[in-house]
Amino acid sequence: MPDGKTHKMIGAGAGAVYAGYRAKGQSDRDWWVEVFGGAVGGYVGGQLPDALEPATSPWHRDTAHSCAAGGSIVATRNMLGAWERACRENAEKCKALPMAPVAGVFVPVPADPFSQLLLSLFEFLWRFLAGFANGLAAGYVSHLVLDAATPRSIPLFTGGF
Repeated sequence: MPDGKTHKMIGAGAGAVYAGYRAKGQSDRDWWVEVFGGAVGGYVGGQLPDALEPATSPWHRDTAHSCAAGGSIVATRNMLGAWERACRENAEKCKALPMAPVAGVFVPVPADPFSQLLLSLFEFLWRFLAGFANGLAAGYVSHLVLDAATPRSIPLFTGGF
């Protein structure tokens, strides 16, 4: 029977792999930031069902541990894609802010080091969040898959059904 440590590690791995898959086509640096975000998101998502329904007994599995919950998360793939695109667009905006158009060409604009640091930090954060959202979903589903493979399995919709 999977314990909390197993859910954390498998969730982190699933989150990193899924975020890496979704980040294909990004630059190497951006890909790694999203994979890191995915691993953290997967770590959190791998624990989320038990946070919502604490494992106080072997019969603790209810709605948050159901096939319906897993299916709902998988169905949000398009919403996750929209979130991911928005995060990447915001990251690109942070990267482009120190540039200004001059005669139709973007040229560097001198900025103080503190502003440059903040823009770099926000760019990292947006890319991290793109991976985190994908990792959270993958980690949650990995928890359900692990629990489904146990003798008590998981319910279809809720504990009594």
